[in-house]
Amino acid sequence: MGDRLTGFVGDARGIAEEFLYDDGMLGTVLAFVLVFGGSAAAVLLIVLIAGLLA
Repeated sequence: MGDRLTGFVGDARGIAEEFLYDDGMLGTVLAFVLVFGGSAAAVLLIVLIAGLLA
């Protein structure tokens, strides 16, 4: 079991390192998270306010 997990951790670490060293990808993902996270928060806020006013 430990051998299987060791391989998985190594693969996950490799993916994380590639992601961090690729500046373009990191910027793209951060922009995606900020834009869609902000949109989701705004929609959630509107729904909560509408629920309180109903």
